[in-house]
Amino acid sequence: MRIVRCAFGGLRHFVARPLAAAAFPRKFSAEGSEPVLSQLARVVSKEGTGAIQQLAAHPDAAELRRDQLRRLSAEAEKDSAKAEEAIREAEKAMEEEHFLVRLAGIHAIARVSPVGTELWHKVAELSDDPEELVRVAVPRAIGRMAEPGDAEALEFLDRMQQETKDRSVRYAARDAANRLRGSFGALGGGSAAAMLG
Repeated sequence: MRIVRCAFGGLRHFVARPLAAAAFPRKFSAEGSEPVLSQLARVVSKEGTGAIQQLAAHPDAAELRRDQLRRLSAEAEKDSAKAEEAIREAEKAMEEEHFLVRLAGIHAIARVSPVGTELWHKVAELSDDPEELVRVAVPRAIGRMAEPGDAEALEFLDRMQQETKDRSVRYAARDAANRLRGSFGALGGGSAAAMLG
């Protein structure tokens, strides 16, 4: 954590957070030539201090939502009666604005869904997400959710490997396809979580 004494009194609490890219969704970057504090000052002068308060709350709200999904999916693994609720919440999360919440939704649905579920189609819709972490999670989840040997899922994963420009997505799709072909790890029955590598 980096503590910064700031002339803008209203910003002191916000900039005391870790200066990671995830703390500044979409508008800010800790990388590049312009310092993050300069970026913040520019936004304040252009949009007012309310914009900073909104951005400061955003990562916290995303973290709360991620924790909720983790707890719910963990409960659903222990009590199958909660699986439907967990899947429903995961599907909602995959449509939310913050990419970390979408990512948590993918993880939750892969964790709770039974192997062979058609829900992998819902996950596949995020294959062109603007965030690379989400795009990488998609094939990994499909490899855990689809039935081993599922021709449609294999075709989708093979197409991902051919069409993506991201090496990490290509590797994830390759590993997921190998899993479904039976050449990557154990392919026992049960829930998708049982196939986590």
